[in-house]
Amino acid sequence: MLQAKEFSAWITIDGLEAPEYSIEVSENQQEVTCWIPSEVGKKFAVHWTNNSAPGLTGGGVQVDGHKCGFEAIASETRPISLFMDGIAETDTKTRPFVFAPLILTDDDAYLESASHPNLGLIKLEIWRVDIGGGMAPSVITVPNAQKVHERSKKGMNQQIQFGDAIEHAQVQSAQIRRVGLGPLVTFSFKYRSLDLLRANGIAPPPERPQKRKAVSGTPEPESTDREAESDAQEAARIRERLDALTSKRAKKIPSTIQVKDEPTTGSSSGSRIKNVNIKAESTETNLKPE
Repeated sequence: MLQAKEFSAWITIDGLEAPEYSIEVSENQQEVTCWIPSEVGKKFAVHWTNNSAPGLTGGGVQVDGHKCGFEAIASETRPISLFMDGIAETDTKTRPFVFAPLILTDDDAYLESASHPNLGLIKLEIWRVDIGGGMAPSVITVPNAQKVHERSKKGMNQQIQFGDAIEHAQVQSAQIRRVGLGPLVTFSFKYRSLDLLRANGIAPPPERPQKRKAVSGTPEPESTDREAESDAQEAARIRERLDALTSKRAKKIPSTIQVKDEPTTGSSSGSRIKNVNIKAESTETNLKPE
């Protein structure tokens, strides 16, 4: 939002406030200029607020050098805001402001014609006004789209045109007389496509997505695919070790051994060996994954 003395002004594009770049303010604080990004096909509106200036004030809007009307309200309320979003084709139809492609031609007749010094400029002048008692419809001739020779476009690729008419209730406006030798303040919004503004260093470059940084001393986590592959490999190793240990354990556990009495020779004691059941004790091995 631009500020000049007791007034502020801004542009909305499709209902959102447009960013402002390279704001410049004159020494007398009466003129403020900036750049805004425009986009083909988007509608826009010019807004302003009288924050504290006494008396009646009104604003006149120009786009690409075309006068589009004047708005004022007979009220001493402060702050008070107004806006203009198009040009009145009739007292019941308004043609909205729209950013549109610049029409280029190679016809040399346009090269010799007058230049377009205000092409690419939205200007708002705020005046002190008197409001008369007469009423008259506020109707302005809608200008045609401008053609520019391709060798004199001077970095321009857009212009302002007027969308399809929007019907509304009949509007009557009072007779307004501007007071003073010049406007109280002037706001100038120079529009270009965002790419052109960036190419000329007026708008900042797009922000690059930041990579997540690892905590000091802690490696960055691997991707989900790598983690899944590592887990599968570890599970396979564990299964192989379990199979190997199970097979080894089975070999170490024999069945019950039976020893029968056999007669002894060469012995007078007559002692005998009894049947003996020998059972091998199993040893359980707890396997923990490494």
